[in-house]
Amino acid sequence: MKVRKLNQEGIAEFLAYLSEARKGENQNLPTYLLDDERFSSAIKIDLDVEKQEFATRYDLGAYLVKIFDNENIQPYMGDPGFWSWFSLFWFEQLSPVVNGKRKVSKEYNYVLSKNYNHRPRHAIFMTWQLVTKYGSDAKFMLSKDLATRGEIIEQMMARQEILGSEGVMKLASALYSDEENGFKKGAASRKSPGCVSRYVNWLQQLQVTFDIFSTDNTKLESLLPAEFNRFRELQ
Repeated sequence: MKVRKLNQEGIAEFLAYLSEARKGENQNLPTYLLDDERFSSAIKIDLDVEKQEFATRYDLGAYLVKIFDNENIQPYMGDPGFWSWFSLFWFEQLSPVVNGKRKVSKEYNYVLSKNYNHRPRHAIFMTWQLVTKYGSDAKFMLSKDLATRGEIIEQMMARQEILGSEGVMKLASALYSDEENGFKKGAASRKSPGCVSRYVNWLQQLQVTFDIFSTDNTKLESLLPAEFNRFRELQ
């Protein structure tokens, strides 16, 4: 299917659907918005997407990286209509019907918000950004299915600025990634020694006296407290 973008009317219709769906109303998914010229418009680049199933959010991000390759999507980086189109296209996977009911999250998970604090919550935009910037090093955060954000990314996003540090992300990937399960057992805990939550807390403390954004992962690892050894020993 040719990628388009929702116009203002299309976004309004999608938001109306999300509002009703969150109330428990079982309305038909408005997929007609995707290619109806009253609600969407063509984009200036030639992109095609397939209606395929993704096992994880990482797989979705890798797919977007592939189809965006060699295309200039800079004009659409902050375009709500562009990213909302993708959310609607894959909505059945983002919010599947379970036991006759569809669980729908807050609107900014599907419609790119004008509020920059909410933009990292967008299921498609944020997934693509993380895989674009960090490749397989983002996999430990994106190892859940599309309908599940997961505890690890929630904890990493508690301080969104750390997502912009390459050294921080590479070290986190080295500590917590597991090829078979996506992330190591105990990584998603909120209290156990060396877990992701403790990693974020440590980074916050380190930032007071140290520039974590210009430091590579090797130097950061040399500063890690002993509590993180349990995850280093699993490497």
